[in-house]
Amino acid sequence: MPLKFETDDSKKCYETLRADLANIVQETEYDELYGHKLTPDAQFYNEGVVDNLIYKFCKANQFELEGSKSQLVKTLKWRKEFRPLHAAFSETHDSMLNDVCAITVDEKNDANQKVISWNLYGLLVKHKEVFEDTDKFLRFRIGLMERGLQLLDFESEDNHLMTQVHDYDNVSMWKLDPGIKKCSKAIIEVFQDFYPETLFSKFFVNVPYIMSWLYEIVKRFVSEDTRKKFIVLSDGKQMKEYLKFPPKEYGGQATLESSKLKKVTPNAYVAHLLTLEDEKTTVSTTADPLRNEAILTVD
Repeated sequence: MPLKFETDDSKKCYETLRADLANIVQETEYDELYGHKLTPDAQFYNEGVVDNLIYKFCKANQFELEGSKSQLVKTLKWRKEFRPLHAAFSETHDSMLNDVCAITVDEKNDANQKVISWNLYGLLVKHKEVFEDTDKFLRFRIGLMERGLQLLDFESEDNHLMTQVHDYDNVSMWKLDPGIKKCSKAIIEVFQDFYPETLFSKFFVNVPYIMSWLYEIVKRFVSEDTRKKFIVLSDGKQMKEYLKFPPKEYGGQATLESSKLKKVTPNAYVAHLLTLEDEKTTVSTTADPLRNEAILTVD
């Protein structure tokens, strides 16, 4: 995908950050972004992908160098600590969460609407007990995001961004469970901070007109550029006006349940990192003579 610069200053910001990438990796002691290696090697590195990932951070910060670098550094530090790839591919999550959140892929949809994540808030209310633990939900939702990113092509014009759908069918127009609000706020903050320029559009569907609290929450945590990507629909069937092939519940043919992607295979670099992570986890068993039983220790 060709990089586009409206001014020489914009290009200079990108080139400066790109040239400093090796130092940033060394500083953060982390060499991975959205499942891709950032510094050259003979096996996993893809220069074109890295070019476009760095461009996203510059664009998200209006090509202001200090902000672009700061966000990239914070993102890499967060990824090192949070381990989102582990959340995506190595952890077992509550099965109910797979009912309320999902990913679909349809190559026949228009540009950057091929990979869609679905958040079914009506079912969130039904299964609100799974949102009592914000950290637990956050690891699941970030894992879902990371699996979705694996389905994108960052060198492509028409599949380098994701589309999101938030369905508020059967949700009270007056209030939402505090636990769900807390989780939603946490997700918005993480996506805003650590996943710049990964969103193409976000649909809010089956939303009552007077449900104004939703937009007040959103306004506090997203940028103006992000808000421009929002599409609010009072009837889910209206999605057929925006998607060529929406699920049946939204004006299409196949049901959402049948369209859900059941498994995403990580790319070679992600698989390599997860293998290294497993190898670094050394498990040893020692005997406690006083208790005469085995004690499991993980270094």
